[in-house]
Amino acid sequence: MFSLEQIGWIVQDIFSTELVKERRDTFAFFDTAGELNLQQIPQEVLNQATKQVGLFFSFKPVSFTSLQSLISQAYQAYQKNQFVYLSTSGSTGTPKLILHTQEMMNIEGKSVGRHFKNAKRLITLTPRQHLYGLSFAGFFPCVYKIPAISLPPLPVQPWKTLLQAGDVLAGFPLFWEYFLKAGNTFPAGVTAVTSTAPCPKGLFKRLKQAGAERVVELYGATDTGGIGVRYSEEEPFQINDFWEVSNDVEMPKIRRQGIEGWLPFPDKVQFVPPRGIFPLKRMDRIVQVAGVNVSLNRVEKVLQEHPAVQACRVRLMRPDEGKRLKAFVVLQATCDEKILPQLRAYLMQHLSSHEMPRSFTFGATLPTNSMGKDSDW
Repeated sequence: MFSLEQIGWIVQDIFSTELVKERRDTFAFFDTAGELNLQQIPQEVLNQATKQVGLFFSFKPVSFTSLQSLISQAYQAYQKNQFVYLSTSGSTGTPKLILHTQEMMNIEGKSVGRHFKNAKRLITLTPRQHLYGLSFAGFFPCVYKIPAISLPPLPVQPWKTLLQAGDVLAGFPLFWEYFLKAGNTFPAGVTAVTSTAPCPKGLFKRLKQAGAERVVELYGATDTGGIGVRYSEEEPFQINDFWEVSNDVEMPKIRRQGIEGWLPFPDKVQFVPPRGIFPLKRMDRIVQVAGVNVSLNRVEKVLQEHPAVQACRVRLMRPDEGKRLKAFVVLQATCDEKILPQLRAYLMQHLSSHEMPRSFTFGATLPTNSMGKDSDW
């Protein structure tokens, strides 16, 4: 399905993502021909990016001296395996590798891509190793033979000049918010797509007021693939046709046609028969701490109720950090980190030992990735 050129795009995006994680200026590592200069990339970043390429295409990279050599190895592995492993973002726990076979990608490309099959160009603003970015740079253009372009999500670009009638621009809520705040407008005939996070109320209307001919929202997850599509925030998502839907209105589930095993939705949903859903909220986040089930939602609720706390996130420590919970806290403007002993004392009165965060990080805003989703700290 993917050409050698598309595999090259994915590999370069993996390297770019690892550079961004290390707070490096990605563009400084590209030469004048637009190719990454491996000799300039720090060794630890080079090692991590190479590891991620191997995980994505399921092969063990051998020694290489050029990016094209690594891309060739990845392409050979892809042709042999006919699948890729996509990583979850880790916004609700430890990142996981999810298998997406060639057949699954073909089916999804045909089903979801039909909403954009009349497009003249597909433009994605997310990395191409991410399910959303890969869909617009790989699945859909391969099935419907539409040109695909990847651009950095910079709201200050001259979008009205860059875009043209027939374009489909696939962004995400955080980008669209900055896009509109920057005063951007669309030329006639452009479709705006949003996904990766819940769509803020009123975003559909504001994008249309800025000139978008259509606004489309996609719902899904790396674990499942695309689940549903809608054209208005007042309407339910219509579940894609490659999913079977259970008859249980209270606890609806889905499964891919021809594959055994029902899957829960990523969120609690309101089911609208026969195939509609409104996502309501994330499923309760239950983790195990020393063998005891702990609700991260409950711990966050208790911590949030302290008058010094403006916002917070709680999650399990990474294996290298320990086996307990950690908390990220945004304090009220009148407070500083000296409040920590009081916070600990307060939490000890309201939480069990297993629920008690063992480390605290303070910051001005909650940690998010480039698409506005929760990230680790």
